[in-house]
Amino acid sequence: MAQGGQVVTIMNKGIAILRKEFSEYGLIFGAQEKIEMRGILETGLGEGGYYISKKGYMEQFEKKLGWRPFEGTFNLRLNEDEVPKIEAMKAAEGIPIEGFEQEGRTFGKAWLFKCILINGSKKVEECAVISPKRTHYKRVIEIISPTYLRDKFEAKDGDSFVLQIDLGDV
Repeated sequence: MAQGGQVVTIMNKGIAILRKEFSEYGLIFGAQEKIEMRGILETGLGEGGYYISKKGYMEQFEKKLGWRPFEGTFNLRLNEDEVPKIEAMKAAEGIPIEGFEQEGRTFGKAWLFKCILINGSKKVEECAVISPKRTHYKRVIEIISPTYLRDKFEAKDGDSFVLQIDLGDV
C-alpha cells in the first residue's frame, strides 16, 4: 500500500450491489448478447391488437420475423430493479420496424427483439419483444407471437414468466 493510502473493506451487501452495477454496465456497453427478465402477466390497455393488425406493421413483421403475429400483445410488468435491463435492451440494435402513414394517421417506428418466453416447464421460442418509439409504459414489456400466448400457457393475470431476450445480431 502506498504511503497515505486507504484500506477499504466491502461487505457482502456492497459486493452484491457492485456485481449488479457491473452487470448493468455490461448490458449498456454491449458486453452481453442475451438478457433475462422476470415479469408478471397483466392485461394491457387493449391497444396492442389495433396496432399489430395494421398492414404497415404486419407486412414488416412477416418479412423480418418469418411469421404473422397474433393480433394482440402479451404484457409483462417487471420489477423496478429490472428497468435498467429495459434500457439496456433499448440501447441494443434490434430489428427496426419503420413507421408509416395509413388512413390519414401516422404510425411510429418500433424495434423487435427475438425472445423465448418461459413459464414453468412450458416455453415458446417463436416470439419477440416489441419496443415502440412511443409507449405508455415504463416497466411493461410487450411481446408478440404467432401463438395466442394466454391460451398456450393457460395463463392469467398475476402469473410469473421468464423472458430470455436476444440482443445479438439478427
